[in-house]
Amino acid sequence: MRALRPLLALLPLALACARAPEPAVERPAGIRLAPTRGYVLISIDTLRADHVGAYGYDKPTTPFLDSLAARGVLFERAYAPIPATLPSHLSMFTGLYPGEHGVYPPSGILSPDIPTLPERFRAAGFRTAGHSEGGYVMGGYGFARGFEEWTDTEYTSDADVDRTFGRGAEFLARVGSDERFFLFLHTYAVHDPYAPPGGAGGFFEGAPPADAFEPTGENLASFNRGRLRVAPGAVDWYRALYDASVRYVDGALERLVGELERLGLADETTLVVTSDHGEEFLEHGRLAHTQIYPESLHVPLIVIPPGNGAAVRVPGLVQLVDLPTTLVELAGLEPLLPGGGRSLLPLAADPSATLGRDAYAEGEMLGGSERTLLADRQDGFFQLLHSRAEQEADGFWVSREIRFDTTAAELAFRAVAFHAPRAVEVAVDGEAAGQLDLATDWRPFTLALPGAGKRAVTLRTPECTTPASLGGSDDARCLSFKLQGLPLERLELYDLGRDRFAREDLSGRDGRRLRELIAALQAIRHLPVAEAGQAALSAEQERQLKALGYL
Repeated sequence: MRALRPLLALLPLALACARAPEPAVERPAGIRLAPTRGYVLISIDTLRADHVGAYGYDKPTTPFLDSLAARGVLFERAYAPIPATLPSHLSMFTGLYPGEHGVYPPSGILSPDIPTLPERFRAAGFRTAGHSEGGYVMGGYGFARGFEEWTDTEYTSDADVDRTFGRGAEFLARVGSDERFFLFLHTYAVHDPYAPPGGAGGFFEGAPPADAFEPTGENLASFNRGRLRVAPGAVDWYRALYDASVRYVDGALERLVGELERLGLADETTLVVTSDHGEEFLEHGRLAHTQIYPESLHVPLIVIPPGNGAAVRVPGLVQLVDLPTTLVELAGLEPLLPGGGRSLLPLAADPSATLGRDAYAEGEMLGGSERTLLADRQDGFFQLLHSRAEQEADGFWVSREIRFDTTAAELAFRAVAFHAPRAVEVAVDGEAAGQLDLATDWRPFTLALPGAGKRAVTLRTPECTTPASLGGSDDARCLSFKLQGLPLERLELYDLGRDRFAREDLSGRDGRRLRELIAALQAIRHLPVAEAGQAALSAEQERQLKALGYL
């Protein structure tokens, strides 16, 4: 036995050498953001995250912003609460979801009982200035509150960003050496009509399509309503113009930061760059920003502190409602009203942490509602979308198209055409499945559906008519036909971790996940914390909003 003892003593060492070493767990490096003398918040309206180089875009749209992100805190999964300029920006100012602050287009006004981010800065003695380009970021909606200096001069071209950022630079030049400051800048330069100085530049090869309509707000809205067709190659042209607009704004941002450095303020300023929503280029059948898919909701959110530290990338799920809560805590200000917003400072310090909360967003549809839940789970990053038509007592009016889900083999319902007989195309899971010929009186229909299980049914007709255009009514809705007896509801489920563009609907295959997220979405209830005001739009406001495609 004595002879065996040395061998036995060596056995643990031999086993240790044979066993594969366990990989070291490296926690991502973070940064403890510190208060600064000044804060500059920049909203680049309509900038989607995946067209920014720091978020993985392969075209040179944002070389300067990328350089800022290389020494800042970049939130990889930041989402807007709604793809609409007015309520999304007010969420950015209040930390409340749209359903909580209650301000919706076209005429909502923020309640004076709801405090805003600039009001908190000004009450603490900061110099405050805000400069926007009008539209739905006009002072009368509540944005001017808390700013000692405010302008909302109307957008006329992408070059207006130089005017807007120039006003910001002029304000910074007037700030005293012992004064703290907060500056908000908003630009529509990336918004339609995608009109960058110099055109598409190097983002498009060849001549633009000869039959492409101009991408004005009114034309994009007309396309979404079925009144215009998109020419082959036109969407690539629109996307190239959009990218060139992003590049132009990137240059304006570089000039603004250059002014910060020239004035000696760069080492005393926290800079935040974000957007209110993204933009669609037919990823899900539409243009502009009307739906609640990732291209409309996923936005950049980058916080750049002073100095030249290393980049911090935060993979956790965050929302724009978190931004004002973060800034008031960072600056040591009085908190805003409790609501959806949470501080992001712990995530900057420890990027492996999470807020432990799902993200919520909502959208609009004629006669109904759309809601979505984004949920980060151990086995995936999921998005659930739920749309439901809220029917009148005698049915549901359709404006050219309705989509809904069903598991039935056959649908029995009634339908009537508005004003004139109409042919309605039927598609099941995107494949043509017949036609309905609707008359101007109610008639019954029976529709046999191919396949089995959950299927997406689309009823579509190319034209619609407004009751107002026929006289005797001020109803401006554009109507095609009305339905009775159909379950007009739709559910979609995507794993954005594997399918970042939401192309593969899993709702018919992952029942367990679908049920879990439906329950989580149904549990969300946002009630107004104060009643929003309402004001009639002036003729000038209507003109501006129509030009941007909002009315």
